[in-house]
Amino acid sequence: MINLLTIPNLISIMRIILIPIYLYLFVQGNYYLAAGLFSLSAASDFVDGYIARKLNMHSKLGKLLDPLADKLTIISILLLLIKLNLIPRVVSFIILGRELFIFLSGIITYFFGLNFIDPTLLGKTSIFLLYLAIAVRLTGINIFGDWLFYLVIPINIISAVEYFIKAYREVFA
Repeated sequence: MINLLTIPNLISIMRIILIPIYLYLFVQGNYYLAAGLFSLSAASDFVDGYIARKLNMHSKLGKLLDPLADKLTIISILLLLIKLNLIPRVVSFIILGRELFIFLSGIITYFFGLNFIDPTLLGKTSIFLLYLAIAVRLTGINIFGDWLFYLVIPINIISAVEYFIKAYREVFA
């Protein structure tokens, strides 16, 4: 019997559970605690992948849970920042568009029984900088947060194109 409750899967589940908690804290004005929990969630994104690779704890559930937790985290916090008008609209729509594109293409890939497209170094860099920009923004450091968001945009766009090319090759090659 395959153990579905591996450490990486539990970490991904924890990341999903944290989403409404830090969103609520942020809306209630508890910015530092919200930023802390969001940062914990972001850091654990890298930890679960590391554990899965190092301890060979890959699972089909994990290949679904990890990107689901990633996209739900990014999309939910971006929607909140957009609603509260805390990040420039152009930034939010570019980043949100990329995240929705990758999320929907991952779902389509999964349902067609194809392998998920592994993230590239550029994609991981983009997500790391995005997590950092959001955490900085949640704490109210606006100038540095804006700078990070504008740094993320070109990396985000290039990584989306890179992802599209990899997905195209996976499906049509």
